[in-house]
Amino acid sequence: MSRSLLLLLLLCLAPTGAAPVLAHPGHEDQLKVIEQALAKAPGNQALYLQRGKVYGEIGHFDEAEADFARARELGPAQYADLPESIMLYGKGDLERAMALADRHIAAFPDDPEGFRHRALIARDAGDHERALADLQTHFRLQARPSPGLFVSAANMLVASGRPDDALAVLDQGLEQLGLVPQLQRQALKLELASGRLPAAIARQESLRTVLRDSARWKLDLADLLLQADRQAEARTLLAEASEQLAGQRETPARRALEAKAARLAEALAD
Repeated sequence: MSRSLLLLLLLCLAPTGAAPVLAHPGHEDQLKVIEQALAKAPGNQALYLQRGKVYGEIGHFDEAEADFARARELGPAQYADLPESIMLYGKGDLERAMALADRHIAAFPDDPEGFRHRALIARDAGDHERALADLQTHFRLQARPSPGLFVSAANMLVASGRPDDALAVLDQGLEQLGLVPQLQRQALKLELASGRLPAAIARQESLRTVLRDSARWKLDLADLLLQADRQAEARTLLAEASEQLAGQRETPARRALEAKAARLAEALAD
């Protein structure tokens, strides 16, 4: 796959408004810009791929398929497989989406996006083993995968009755991405569900710096310490958190934390 053609494919797969040729984020504006560009370059495959992507996002599936068909006539046909599969996935046609995803991966076996996309199709089709295998390939090919994909993999493993494997996937994400609170909190929940309170406390303590010693962090740790019958430490954190909250402006988030602090104070008083 040449560098220039790879760039064209990436442009067609870019999030809304991210492609350099598009000046505005709205779908209507995107379509206008693409149509103006097509008037000047009617044989440009990438423009048809991009317009097909936009049509798919707004549910104009017939127009999208027509653009992908035209793109196949104007350049290497395999470059339309992934964007058309993404459109079909959005349409709910999982069988056709999977067939095109398979074809894309066969043509571009080192493309992490292809494996990410096929994993989503397999997940929605109920084939968790295939989805997990594709996610692992995506994690290997993509330097910094989305943390949400590790959570998705963990959720599938939990649903399959494999909580320890789910925890291993989350730890894999933490090793690859660094201390991401989203992953550590998910792992903490699994530790608690498995009755490993000390491990849950250790995971919460690891978040101190990344969460900037926040009142929420202190209350969450105080809650865990209370469960572990470490009341003195829990009281100290509760007092520190309450002092921090007193200096913050009134917001729904602050009120929710104050309510949690009140519940902890009541539990510590028992």
